[in-house]
Amino acid sequence: MFIKSLSVLGSPIEHSKSPLIHNAAYSVLGLDWDYQRNEVRKGGLRSFVEGLDENWLGLSLTMPLKEEAAKFADSVDKAAEATGAVNTLVRTESGWQGYNTDVFGIVQAVHIANLGELKRILIIGSGATATSAMVAIRQLAPAAQVLFYARNSKTRDRLIDAAKNLGLRARKTSNLKRAVNASDLTIATLPGGALNEDAAKLQKWRRFKPSGAVMDVAYQPWPSSFAQLWLDKNQPIISGLEMLLWQAVAQIRIFTSNDPALPLPNEVAVVEAMRHSLEQ
Repeated sequence: MFIKSLSVLGSPIEHSKSPLIHNAAYSVLGLDWDYQRNEVRKGGLRSFVEGLDENWLGLSLTMPLKEEAAKFADSVDKAAEATGAVNTLVRTESGWQGYNTDVFGIVQAVHIANLGELKRILIIGSGATATSAMVAIRQLAPAAQVLFYARNSKTRDRLIDAAKNLGLRARKTSNLKRAVNASDLTIATLPGGALNEDAAKLQKWRRFKPSGAVMDVAYQPWPSSFAQLWLDKNQPIISGLEMLLWQAVAQIRIFTSNDPALPLPNEVAVVEAMRHSLEQ
């Protein structure tokens, strides 16, 4: 019997926690699977996949490969179609099926935080994760006002158009200070350290008083300097580790059953083991 091989791909990848949580889950499930990490830079996905043998079952994709994976996949699910981003590839008889489980991860993380009604939400960034956050908001709070703050005006405006096409009330903002104070939830989708300068400016602002929670997908270190601002004001913070955990749960469902909605056997124990692995 061949051991099934899986891996998370991206760049940089050396600090990825995906192998920890996936292997913890497979241990509970009694699956003799090997989940690795591999450094694959932008443009290198196809050549990596073409070098895989028949033992390879699936792949997790992180920056900067999510849009590339969406173009590579032979077919995609609805979340991937809506976002143009794939973070999961699974090998099937008809080719590589692409999924976006980041949307599920964000929805679950926010649900668990139990924040109450979300009337105004701020998304910081305009990349693949920001797009997933937008689609997640369509599920979480379809009537909310959604503000987009990003330095790249071109990708930001495309994201706003996409949000409006989903029926969301979306607009841009250039005033981060005012936006974070007025939002019930701020979702920061940028890589670790990218918001350090903004965090320092907000910290010096005497009128900084966020009215809601923050979710920062950058979880190393945690709390991030950006999330620490909310913590200092006794406001809720949601770690990107929660998103990482729940998107991985959906990935494992896909790898075991090709169905992201089908719970795993003994899923409570699986999630507990995954969460424990993050504490090591």
